[in-house]
Amino acid sequence: MAKKAPTFEWRFLLPNYWGIWLGIGLLRVLNLAPLRWKACIGKTLGRLLSKLSPKRRRLVAANIQLCFPEKSTTEQQAMVTAHFESLGLSLMEMGFVWWGDHKKNHAHAKEREMVEFIGQENLFAAQQQGNGVLILAPHFTTLELTGLFVSFLTNYHAVYRPHDNPLMDYLIAKGRAIQFSDGSQVAPLSNANTRQMLKVLRAGESMTFLPDQRYRAKGHIVVPFFNHNTKSNPATSKLAKLTKCAVVPTFTRRIKPFQYQVEFLPPLDNFPSGDDYADTLRLHQLYETEIQKNPEQYLWVHNRWDLKPGNMGSA
Repeated sequence: MAKKAPTFEWRFLLPNYWGIWLGIGLLRVLNLAPLRWKACIGKTLGRLLSKLSPKRRRLVAANIQLCFPEKSTTEQQAMVTAHFESLGLSLMEMGFVWWGDHKKNHAHAKEREMVEFIGQENLFAAQQQGNGVLILAPHFTTLELTGLFVSFLTNYHAVYRPHDNPLMDYLIAKGRAIQFSDGSQVAPLSNANTRQMLKVLRAGESMTFLPDQRYRAKGHIVVPFFNHNTKSNPATSKLAKLTKCAVVPTFTRRIKPFQYQVEFLPPLDNFPSGDDYADTLRLHQLYETEIQKNPEQYLWVHNRWDLKPGNMGSA
């Protein structure tokens, strides 16, 4: 059921793609910097991104204000700054995933020294049931590393949203294709390829899934997230119902730059319950609990609550 990595297309060398190649080339060079420099470089990139993207900064500020109204203005602004620094660190983390030691030496990769696993027995117990496992990983800025770290424990299929730009889609899919310790390699699955996702889970295999972002398509449901209603995707319940897979919530935390924890919670009991609203609300409550622990590490640059420019104020 393995899917081959995407192939290079000669049109990617045309001038309209040169800006992307320049950015990727810069990240590749920065990835060669000593580890002790990377944290400073990453945070600096994040602060620069904040200055160069005022619309994104206003969106981040509006999201944080919406979710943490009890915080003072000063505290909220500090969270905004910390979030952009976290985004900058995520760019450096992308280098570990795309060009790290694991690409050549997965079984003994240096990146294994970066992570501590908590509750991995929950993942293994779920896999032993034989019905497939949905590794539920919401959108934190550590997203790029989550898949890599999970690959140190088990083979799995990753699901991602294809990028609108074909070169970026090629680079993302290629970068996230993991070479597992047994020599196999699996390219990520498009989140629109429901048929293939069902095949994976029905075959008793594991798959990462990220269902926490805004979902406007037909079949969405509206549930509260941080006490504010938002359009949400009930796909987790539907996949679990159709495949009888176990659902294992998984959270990656950046303890300090380039040191991480990955925690696997016990498989959700009575899931799906038969009530998509109740199931999706339950998942959102799990996300909220985790976000409260490290709020700056959640992906606040996403317009989760479908805010309009007039609701974003200034930052």
